[in-house]
Amino acid sequence: MNELVTTTTYPPDQFPTAPFDRASDYFASLASDHFTHLRAQRNLAYFEETVRCRYIARHQFARLIPEYCLDDAGFLLFCDDMRPGNMLVDPETFRITAVLDLEFTNAVPAQFSYNPPWWLLLSSPCHWLDRGTFDEFLALYEPRMEQFLRALEHVEGEEGSTPPGLHDAVALSTRMRESWKTGRFWFDFMARKSLDIDVTYWTVMHEKHKDGSGGGSDDEQLLDYEVLLDNESRSEMELLVGVKMEQAKAYDEEHKVMFSKKE
Repeated sequence: MNELVTTTTYPPDQFPTAPFDRASDYFASLASDHFTHLRAQRNLAYFEETVRCRYIARHQFARLIPEYCLDDAGFLLFCDDMRPGNMLVDPETFRITAVLDLEFTNAVPAQFSYNPPWWLLLSSPCHWLDRGTFDEFLALYEPRMEQFLRALEHVEGEEGSTPPGLHDAVALSTRMRESWKTGRFWFDFMARKSLDIDVTYWTVMHEKHKDGSGGGSDDEQLLDYEVLLDNESRSEMELLVGVKMEQAKAYDEEHKVMFSKKE
Protein backbone atom coordinates (compact mmCIF):
# COMPACT_ATOMS: atom_id res chain seq x y z
CA MET A 1 0.00 0.00 0.00
CA ASN A 2 2.79 2.40 0.92
CA GLU A 3 4.67 1.83 -2.35
CA LEU A 4 1.52 2.17 -4.43
CA VAL A 5 0.66 5.56 -2.96
CA THR A 6 4.17 7.01 -2.93
CA THR A 7 5.38 5.84 -6.35
CA THR A 8 2.40 5.19 -8.63
CA THR A 9 -0.20 7.95 -7.96
CA TYR A 10 -2.56 5.31 -6.58
CA PRO A 11 -5.57 7.13 -5.03
CA PRO A 12 -5.36 6.42 -1.27
CA ASP A 13 -9.11 6.83 -0.84
CA GLN A 14 -9.56 3.61 -2.83
CA PHE A 15 -7.96 1.41 -0.19
CA PRO A 16 -10.30 -0.69 2.01
CA THR A 17 -11.20 0.78 5.38
CA ALA A 18 -12.83 -2.23 7.08
CA PRO A 19 -11.25 -5.44 8.46
CA PHE A 20 -11.37 -8.73 6.57
CA ASP A 21 -13.07 -11.81 7.98
CA ARG A 22 -11.51 -14.30 5.57
CA ALA A 23 -8.30 -14.59 3.59
CA SER A 24 -10.30 -14.85 0.36
CA ASP A 25 -11.78 -11.41 1.06
CA TYR A 26 -8.27 -10.07 1.64
CA PHE A 27 -7.04 -11.44 -1.69
CA ALA A 28 -10.14 -10.23 -3.53
CA SER A 29 -9.44 -6.75 -2.21
CA LEU A 30 -5.82 -7.03 -3.38
CA ALA A 31 -7.02 -8.09 -6.83
CA SER A 32 -9.14 -4.95 -6.95
CA ASP A 33 -6.13 -2.88 -5.83
CA HIS A 34 -4.05 -4.34 -8.67
CA PHE A 35 -6.64 -3.22 -11.23
CA THR A 36 -6.95 0.22 -9.64
CA HIS A 37 -3.18 0.60 -9.89
CA LEU A 38 -3.26 -0.34 -13.57
CA ARG A 39 -5.91 2.29 -14.25
CA ALA A 40 -4.34 5.00 -12.09
CA GLN A 41 -0.65 5.04 -13.03
CA ARG A 42 -0.49 6.97 -16.28
CA ASN A 43 2.98 5.85 -17.39
CA LEU A 44 2.55 2.15 -16.63
CA ALA A 45 2.25 1.14 -20.30
CA TYR A 46 3.29 2.79 -23.58
CA PHE A 47 2.25 -0.02 -25.93
CA GLU A 48 -1.12 -1.67 -26.46
CA GLU A 49 0.36 -5.15 -26.00
CA THR A 50 1.78 -4.10 -22.63
CA VAL A 51 -1.65 -3.00 -21.42
CA ARG A 52 -3.15 -6.32 -22.45
CA CYS A 53 -0.41 -8.29 -20.72
CA ARG A 54 -0.83 -6.28 -17.52
CA TYR A 55 -4.60 -6.69 -17.62
CA ILE A 56 -4.40 -10.45 -18.16
CA ALA A 57 -1.89 -10.88 -15.32
CA ARG A 58 -4.28 -9.13 -12.93
CA HIS A 59 -7.28 -11.03 -14.23
CA GLN A 60 -5.44 -14.31 -13.70
CA PHE A 61 -4.40 -13.37 -10.17
CA ALA A 62 -8.06 -12.89 -9.26
CA ARG A 63 -8.99 -16.17 -10.95
CA LEU A 64 -6.34 -18.08 -8.99
CA ILE A 65 -7.58 -17.00 -5.55
CA PRO A 66 -9.78 -20.10 -4.99
CA GLU A 67 -6.89 -22.38 -5.94
CA TYR A 68 -4.24 -20.87 -3.68
CA CYS A 69 -6.14 -19.22 -0.81
CA LEU A 70 -6.15 -21.02 2.57
CA ASP A 71 -9.35 -19.64 4.02
CA ASP A 72 -9.21 -21.87 7.09
CA ALA A 73 -5.73 -20.69 8.15
CA GLY A 74 -6.83 -17.33 9.55
CA PHE A 75 -4.57 -14.30 9.99
CA LEU A 76 -1.22 -13.80 11.72
CA LEU A 77 1.14 -10.93 12.43
CA PHE A 78 3.69 -10.88 9.63
CA CYS A 79 6.68 -8.65 8.90
CA ASP A 80 7.17 -8.28 5.17
CA ASP A 81 10.73 -7.01 5.64
CA MET A 82 11.97 -9.79 7.95
CA ARG A 83 15.40 -10.64 6.52
CA PRO A 84 19.06 -10.99 7.59
CA GLY A 85 19.79 -7.37 6.70
CA ASN A 86 17.45 -6.28 9.49
CA MET A 87 18.96 -8.49 12.19
CA LEU A 88 21.91 -8.19 14.56
CA VAL A 89 23.89 -11.35 15.30
CA ASP A 90 26.42 -12.12 18.03
CA PRO A 91 29.66 -12.85 16.10
CA GLU A 92 30.75 -15.44 18.65
CA THR A 93 27.56 -17.41 19.20
CA PHE A 94 25.86 -16.59 15.87
CA ARG A 95 22.62 -16.07 17.77
CA ILE A 96 20.24 -13.32 16.73
CA THR A 97 20.35 -10.54 19.32
CA ALA A 98 17.99 -8.00 17.75
CA VAL A 99 15.47 -7.61 14.94
CA LEU A 100 15.10 -4.17 13.36
CA ASP A 101 12.68 -2.28 11.10
CA LEU A 102 9.34 -3.76 12.04
CA GLU A 103 7.29 -0.93 10.53
CA PHE A 104 5.82 -3.19 7.83
CA THR A 105 4.42 -5.66 10.38
CA ASN A 106 0.68 -6.18 9.98
CA ALA A 107 -2.02 -8.83 10.14
CA VAL A 108 -2.14 -10.83 6.90
CA PRO A 109 -3.34 -14.28 5.82
CA ALA A 110 -1.38 -16.89 7.78
CA GLN A 111 -0.35 -18.58 4.54
CA PHE A 112 2.27 -15.84 3.99
CA SER A 113 4.20 -17.31 6.91
CA TYR A 114 3.95 -20.80 5.38
CA ASN A 115 6.22 -19.86 2.47
CA PRO A 116 9.94 -20.61 2.46
CA PRO A 117 11.91 -17.39 3.07
CA TRP A 118 12.27 -15.21 -0.02
CA TRP A 119 15.61 -13.83 1.20
CA LEU A 120 17.71 -17.01 1.12
CA LEU A 121 19.89 -15.52 -1.65
CA LEU A 122 20.01 -12.18 0.24
CA SER A 123 18.15 -10.46 -2.60
CA SER A 124 14.51 -10.46 -3.63
CA PRO A 125 13.30 -12.83 -6.37
CA CYS A 126 12.04 -9.77 -8.24
CA HIS A 127 15.64 -8.76 -8.98
CA TRP A 128 16.15 -12.03 -10.83
CA LEU A 129 12.78 -11.85 -12.56
CA ASP A 130 13.43 -8.32 -13.80
CA ARG A 131 16.78 -9.39 -15.27
CA GLY A 132 15.24 -12.37 -17.04
CA THR A 133 17.39 -14.81 -15.06
CA PHE A 134 14.68 -16.90 -13.41
CA ASP A 135 16.36 -20.21 -14.26
CA GLU A 136 19.52 -18.99 -12.55
CA PHE A 137 17.45 -17.99 -9.53
CA LEU A 138 15.96 -21.48 -9.27
CA ALA A 139 19.36 -23.14 -9.65
CA LEU A 140 20.74 -21.09 -6.76
CA TYR A 141 17.64 -20.79 -4.58
CA GLU A 142 16.39 -24.37 -4.39
CA PRO A 143 19.58 -25.83 -2.82
CA ARG A 144 19.55 -23.04 -0.23
CA MET A 145 15.86 -23.66 0.44
CA GLU A 146 16.53 -27.36 0.96
CA GLN A 147 19.37 -26.51 3.35
CA PHE A 148 17.08 -24.15 5.28
CA LEU A 149 14.25 -26.69 5.47
CA ARG A 150 16.55 -29.45 6.70
CA ALA A 151 17.74 -27.14 9.48
CA LEU A 152 14.13 -26.28 10.30
CA GLU A 153 13.19 -29.97 10.39
CA HIS A 154 16.08 -30.60 12.77
CA VAL A 155 14.76 -27.94 15.14
CA GLU A 156 11.20 -29.23 14.81
CA GLY A 157 12.42 -32.70 15.78
CA GLU A 158 14.01 -31.54 19.01
CA GLU A 159 12.13 -32.39 22.19
CA GLY A 160 10.21 -29.45 23.56
CA SER A 161 10.41 -27.43 20.35
CA THR A 162 6.65 -27.58 19.71
CA PRO A 163 4.56 -25.03 21.66
CA PRO A 164 1.88 -26.45 23.98
CA GLY A 165 -1.34 -27.25 22.17
CA LEU A 166 0.28 -27.49 18.72
CA HIS A 167 1.55 -31.06 18.79
CA ASP A 168 -0.99 -32.14 16.16
CA ALA A 169 -0.34 -29.14 13.92
CA VAL A 170 1.30 -29.52 10.51
CA ALA A 171 5.02 -28.79 10.75
CA LEU A 172 6.12 -25.46 9.31
CA SER A 173 8.74 -27.20 7.17
CA THR A 174 5.99 -29.35 5.66
CA ARG A 175 3.88 -26.29 4.92
CA MET A 176 6.84 -24.57 3.27
CA ARG A 177 7.60 -27.54 1.04
CA GLU A 178 3.96 -27.71 0.01
CA SER A 179 3.88 -23.97 -0.75
CA TRP A 180 6.89 -24.24 -3.04
CA LYS A 181 5.68 -27.42 -4.76
CA THR A 182 2.20 -26.10 -5.54
CA GLY A 183 3.29 -22.61 -6.58
CA ARG A 184 1.50 -20.85 -3.74
CA PHE A 185 4.85 -19.21 -2.91
CA TRP A 186 4.57 -17.25 -6.17
CA PHE A 187 0.87 -16.47 -5.79
CA ASP A 188 1.63 -14.98 -2.38
CA PHE A 189 4.60 -13.14 -3.88
CA MET A 190 2.29 -11.51 -6.43
CA ALA A 191 -0.05 -10.57 -3.60
CA ARG A 192 2.74 -9.00 -1.55
CA LYS A 193 4.58 -7.30 -4.43
CA SER A 194 2.10 -5.15 -6.34
CA LEU A 195 4.79 -3.68 -8.59
CA ASP A 196 6.04 -7.14 -9.61
CA ILE A 197 2.76 -8.89 -10.34
CA ASP A 198 3.24 -8.74 -14.12
CA VAL A 199 6.74 -10.17 -14.41
CA THR A 200 5.93 -12.81 -11.78
CA TYR A 201 2.79 -13.99 -13.53
CA TRP A 202 4.26 -14.15 -17.03
CA THR A 203 7.59 -15.64 -15.96
CA VAL A 204 6.44 -18.14 -13.34
CA MET A 205 2.70 -18.71 -13.27
CA HIS A 206 1.44 -18.43 -16.82
CA GLU A 207 2.87 -21.67 -18.15
CA LYS A 208 0.94 -23.59 -15.51
CA HIS A 209 -2.32 -21.66 -15.83
CA LYS A 210 -2.59 -20.70 -19.50
CA ASP A 211 -5.28 -23.34 -20.15
CA GLY A 212 -3.59 -24.85 -23.16
CA SER A 213 -2.95 -21.67 -25.19
CA GLY A 214 -0.43 -22.23 -27.93
CA GLY A 215 3.03 -20.99 -28.79
CA GLY A 216 4.27 -18.77 -31.59
CA SER A 217 5.39 -15.17 -31.62
CA ASP A 218 4.55 -12.75 -28.82
CA ASP A 219 1.63 -11.28 -30.82
CA GLU A 220 0.31 -14.75 -31.67
CA GLN A 221 0.59 -15.83 -28.06
CA LEU A 222 -1.27 -12.74 -26.91
CA LEU A 223 -4.17 -13.58 -29.20
CA ASP A 224 -4.20 -17.07 -27.72
CA TYR A 225 -4.01 -15.71 -24.18
CA GLU A 226 -7.21 -13.77 -24.74
CA VAL A 227 -9.12 -17.05 -24.51
CA LEU A 228 -8.48 -16.68 -20.78
CA LEU A 229 -10.99 -13.82 -20.74
CA ASP A 230 -14.74 -13.87 -21.18
CA ASN A 231 -16.40 -11.44 -23.59
CA GLU A 232 -17.05 -8.85 -20.89
CA SER A 233 -13.45 -8.91 -19.69
CA ARG A 234 -12.10 -8.69 -23.25
CA SER A 235 -14.27 -5.66 -23.92
CA GLU A 236 -13.11 -4.05 -20.68
CA MET A 237 -9.49 -4.76 -21.60
CA GLU A 238 -9.81 -3.14 -25.03
CA LEU A 239 -11.45 -0.05 -23.53
CA LEU A 240 -8.59 0.14 -21.05
CA VAL A 241 -6.06 -0.08 -23.89
CA GLY A 242 -7.46 3.14 -25.35
CA VAL A 243 -7.48 4.87 -21.96
CA LYS A 244 -3.89 3.89 -21.18
CA MET A 245 -2.62 5.10 -24.58
CA GLU A 246 -4.27 8.48 -24.00
CA GLN A 247 -2.85 8.63 -20.47
CA ALA A 248 0.66 7.84 -21.69
CA LYS A 249 0.43 10.50 -24.41
CA ALA A 250 -0.77 13.14 -21.93
CA TYR A 251 1.91 12.15 -19.43
CA ASP A 252 4.67 12.53 -22.02
CA GLU A 253 3.36 15.91 -23.16
CA GLU A 254 3.25 17.21 -19.57
CA HIS A 255 6.72 15.79 -18.94
CA LYS A 256 8.15 17.62 -21.98
CA VAL A 257 6.54 20.92 -20.96
CA MET A 258 7.77 20.61 -17.38
CA PHE A 259 11.38 19.96 -18.30
CA SER A 260 11.49 22.45 -21.19
CA LYS A 261 10.60 25.21 -18.71
CA LYS A 262 13.46 24.19 -16.43
CA GLU A 263 15.92 24.47 -19.32
